[in-house]
Amino acid sequence: MTNTPLCVADVLERAADLIEPEGAWTQKAIGRDADGNDVRRAEELDRAVCFCAAGAIWMVAGAENRFVVQQAFSILNDNGANEGVGPWNDARGRKQPEVVAKLRDAACQARRAATLARAGDA
Repeated sequence: MTNTPLCVADVLERAADLIEPEGAWTQKAIGRDADGNDVRRAEELDRAVCFCAAGAIWMVAGAENRFVVQQAFSILNDNGANEGVGPWNDARGRKQPEVVAKLRDAACQARRAATLARAGDA
């Protein structure tokens, strides 16, 4: 989605933006194409029209930015998705607004951590 590497907080926030519109979120696959077919690999997400939380992170960060993706997953795990981003997204009863809110909360947490780290370097 981008050629310029993004910070983890930006990736999480943009992932929330990506799946927030009605019909833009899915479960049980990282993405789905316009025909409803599963997209199962990060490298194929360009054909997806809806995404799970993990797929949205991969789409925003880009498949080549694995380190940023792993950092985003780690922050989500620390922020309550401790069974893993995919299983958390796919849990029975999980709703789109909850996933969007979790991504936004994790983005705020990442921004706070970055601010604290910069303050410690001063």
